Amino acid sequence: MRNVFMYSDELARLEYNPSHPFKPARAKLMHDFLNRYDLLSGEDRKVVNPVVMDEELLYLFHTRDYIDLLRKGDERRVSVETFRAGLGTPDNPIFSGMYRYALSASSATFEAAMMLCRGEGRFAFNPFGGFHHAGRDHAEGFCYINDVAIAITELVNRGRRVAYIDTDVHHGNGVQDAFYGTDKVLKISLHETGKTLYPGYGFEYETGTGAGLGYNINIPLLAGTDDEVYLLAFETLVPPLVRSFGPDIVVTCIGGDTHKEDPLAHFNLTSNGYERVIALINGLAPKLLALGSGGYNPHKTAALWTLAWAEFSGCKPQELREALAREMMGRPKQKAGRPDDLQPAVTEQQKEESLAQALRVIKFIRDNVFPSHGLKG
Repeated sequence: MRNVFMYSDELARLEYNPSHPFKPARAKLMHDFLNRYDLLSGEDRKVVNPVVMDEELLYLFHTRDYIDLLRKGDERRVSVETFRAGLGTPDNPIFSGMYRYALSASSATFEAAMMLCRGEGRFAFNPFGGFHHAGRDHAEGFCYINDVAIAITELVNRGRRVAYIDTDVHHGNGVQDAFYGTDKVLKISLHETGKTLYPGYGFEYETGTGAGLGYNINIPLLAGTDDEVYLLAFETLVPPLVRSFGPDIVVTCIGGDTHKEDPLAHFNLTSNGYERVIALINGLAPKLLALGSGGYNPHKTAALWTLAWAEFSGCKPQELREALAREMMGRPKQKAGRPDDLQPAVTEQQKEESLAQALRVIKFIRDNVFPSHGLKG
């Protein structure tokens, strides 16, 4: 089955503003790595330059009034309603090309999802996607359009069961809100607790409502969480829930901001922990759509995504990690480190607290969510 990489030089060249931490150029770095280490050649791998679709695509999730404000903002026609919709903030600045960028990134995610839906591949990756914070009528958290919710909505409309696994360090609040009341989408988000990081919620007791009760799973972990604690929570909770649900397609946001060197968050994961999570997700997915989402150390994020592509597409040569290590060590000014980096030292108190938090959340979910899926607590 074909593995699909969505890529556009036009999207990679865009910038919110020079000082903004979100850098679409991460995708260009990843593309360079994939080409350098021959990870895109072969009949089972395909690079797709996504077609920009009609604006009607956005109405699968967003309101027409909001899209109108987004388009007008791109044209520098702003009003009080523009700012009420989250546009023109430090997180979501108004800049030339923002509407086309949002539509193009969403088109890429949608096209990738439909290729999987039509049986044209088993795995697709859109490094420009994963804007999991945007709401129906507003922008937030660097996200203008929620491409994740758009694609999942259409997959559900076509009768597919979708499991959404979000390993970005920030809670996927926009996707949670979009499907909070349905049992057609199993939503699992592992993230730094809202007590210390945006968006400020995503707690374990947010488990859905109505038909969706028990289908929204949050795994909030403490700042300082390392590979061992993170993997304990993931391995205990995610595989049994996903297998019980039996998805047709898994959609996953694999942000690189869980890494210990990310400047905007506080986890202590290494690439070893990240890669292990990717392997676990890969083993759960009959079909898989991966989206880049966050990651604010651009070179480190590009290296992590390259490892993820290699794992998901089954083309991981033994020398890849060493090659990427040499690449990263040649960029000391970026503080990128090694992709096969060592676990940072944490204090005994920090380890005890992060482990206690993980065990508490695990117990809550096993006691309160597992029974809804026929699983033993």
